[in-house]
Amino acid sequence: MAGPRHLNQRRSLRSPVAVVAFLVAAVPFVVHAVAALGGYFGQDDFIFTYRAAHSAAHDLDFLFQLYSGHVQPGVFAYVWVVTAIAPLNFTVAMAPVLVVHALTLWLCWRVLTRLFGARWGVVVAFAVFAASPLVLFPTLWLAYALQLLPVLLAAFGALHAHLRFLHGEGARHAVYAGLWTVFGLAFYEKAALIPAMLLAVTILVAPAGEPPILWALRRFRWVWLANAALVGLFAVLYLSVGDAPVNQNPVGTRDVLDLVYRSLVDTFLPGLLGGPLTGAAGGATWATPPVWVRAGAAVVAVALIVASAVRSRRRALLPWLFLAAYLAVDLAMVASARLGVFGSVIATDPRYLADAVPVAVLCAAFAFLAPWRVGDPAPEPEPAPAPAPVNARVAVGAVTVLAVAGGLVSFLRVAPELQFRPAREYVATARAALAEQPGMVLYDTAVPNKIMIDWFVGDALTSRVVGLVPESPRFDRPAEDLYQLDGTGTPQPILTLADTTAALAGPQPDCGYQVAEQVVRIPMEDTVTGRRIVRLGYFTGESGDGVVRAGDTEVRVRFTEGLHVLHLVVTGEFTHVEVSRSARTVPICVTDVLAGVPG
Repeated sequence: MAGPRHLNQRRSLRSPVAVVAFLVAAVPFVVHAVAALGGYFGQDDFIFTYRAAHSAAHDLDFLFQLYSGHVQPGVFAYVWVVTAIAPLNFTVAMAPVLVVHALTLWLCWRVLTRLFGARWGVVVAFAVFAASPLVLFPTLWLAYALQLLPVLLAAFGALHAHLRFLHGEGARHAVYAGLWTVFGLAFYEKAALIPAMLLAVTILVAPAGEPPILWALRRFRWVWLANAALVGLFAVLYLSVGDAPVNQNPVGTRDVLDLVYRSLVDTFLPGLLGGPLTGAAGGATWATPPVWVRAGAAVVAVALIVASAVRSRRRALLPWLFLAAYLAVDLAMVASARLGVFGSVIATDPRYLADAVPVAVLCAAFAFLAPWRVGDPAPEPEPAPAPAPVNARVAVGAVTVLAVAGGLVSFLRVAPELQFRPAREYVATARAALAEQPGMVLYDTAVPNKIMIDWFVGDALTSRVVGLVPESPRFDRPAEDLYQLDGTGTPQPILTLADTTAALAGPQPDCGYQVAEQVVRIPMEDTVTGRRIVRLGYFTGESGDGVVRAGDTEVRVRFTEGLHVLHLVVTGEFTHVEVSRSARTVPICVTDVLAGVPG
C-alpha cells in the first residue's frame, strides 16, 4: 500500500522544514560533541577498560557479567574493542558514540516525518529532543553514553522499521524492528520497553472508526507475541546471570511519592523545557532548579495538556496516558532497584528518566498533530503546499529557539561536572612522572573520590586508573624504592610505614638472619593480616636471586650486592617471613623486617 505524499523521504529531506531541522539538531550536537571530546574517562569507565584489558573478547563471563545491576554485553564488547585499539584514548572511545548520537537524531527526524510529515510543528518536537539536557548532560559520561545512546538509536530504528511495516512495505520490517530491540537489549535493559513504544504508536495510528487498542492487539498479535518472547528471553538471560537488584534499605510509600514528585517536578519537566538553568550538584546530578523554573515547567506542562485536549478532543488523551504509563514503569524500576540504596537524591539524576525524552516528544506530537493512519489513501500528486502563516512560523521559530537556547545554556552550566577534568589531569601528571623515571614501581593504593568514588572498594585503585597508559607502570613489584601516587597523580616515595609489626631480632650478631641455601623463617612479633608492605633490610657480598614468602604471597626477588632495602607487597595472614637464596652464592644477612602500610 502506498503511503501519503509526506512519506516521500527524499522530498522531505530537501524541504525548507528539513533544512531548519538539520540546523536545529546540528547546533546542540556540535556543542555536545565538543564538550564530550573535551572530557575524559571517569568512575566506572576505568573499571570497564581495566577489565577489558584483562579479558578476552570471547570471554562470556566478561561480556555477560552483572555490573551494578546491568547485563550489558554490548557495552563490554565495545569497550574491549576500543581498549584493544587504543588503551585509555578517550577520543577513540568517544568518537563512535558521537556517531551513534548523530544517527539517533537522523532516525528521530525520519520517524517524526513518517508520522506527521515535514511540517513546522514537527521541528519544535525535534528541537526538544535534540537539545534536551536530560540526554546531552549524562551522555558526556562514557559508561552511561554506551547505555543510553544505543538504546535511543534502537528505539528510533525499531519505530522506523515498524512504521514501514505498518505502511505495507513488507513483513521483513517487523523482523528488523525486533532486531533493533535485540541490539538495544545488548546495551541497556530499558530497551525492553521498546515493544511498548511500538504498540503505543500502532494504537495511535489505528484507522479512524476502529477501537484502537483492540484493533492493534488483534491485527498484529503475532508481532506482539514475538516481541514478548524477545523480552522474556532477555529476562531469563538476566536472571540466569544474577539476581535482580533489590533495595538495601526499606522503602516506604512516602519515599516513593517523594521520588516521583522530585523526579518529575525537579528534573524531568524542567529538563524537557530547557531547564534546569542551574549548576551541577556532584556526579551526574544537577542542583534543584529555582522555584520559578519548576513552577513554570509544571504550568507549561499542564497548559500543553489542556491545549491539546481543546484542540484535539479525545484524541489527545491516549498519548498523555501512554507517557504517564511509561514514566510509571521507569520510576518503578528506579524505586525497586536504587531508591533504598541512594535515597531520593537519585531524583535529581537525569540518567534515570533520559530514556523517556523521546517518548514524551512523540506523545506530545501525537497530542497536537494529526498523524498518518493505517489505511489512509495516498493523495494524488499536487503542488507544494502554501507556506504556513507568518504568525505560525514566528511562533514555531520562537519556541524552537527558546528550547534550543535554554537546553544549551543548562547543558553548558552542568557539563563540566561530567567532563572529569581532575581525572585527565591526574593521569597526565602520572604519565609525565613515569616517562621521566621509567621502571618506577607503584604501590597500588586508593585514588581520590573525584577520580573514583570509594564505594568501588577494591576497584578504586591506582592500577585501574593509570594501569593502561603507554608508559606501562609496574604495580606492587619487589623494589628498593616504592612509590605511591598522591591526590594529584604525583609519585611520592614511601619512606615510612604506619601500623607496623616488626620481626624478632635475629640470632646472628652483626647479621640478624643469615640466609644461605636453606629457607630461613623470620618470625614476626605478632600476627600480620591484610594487605601490607614488607620492608626487608639486608646486605650481601654478591648479587643473586632469591625467593620471599609471606601470607598468600610468594615472589622471586633480586638481592643486590651491598647494603639495601627491599619492599614487597603481600596479602593474607602471616606470623613469619620466609627467605631463601639461590645455591652457589654467598649468604645474605637480613638485618630487619617491618610490615605496615604507607605512613
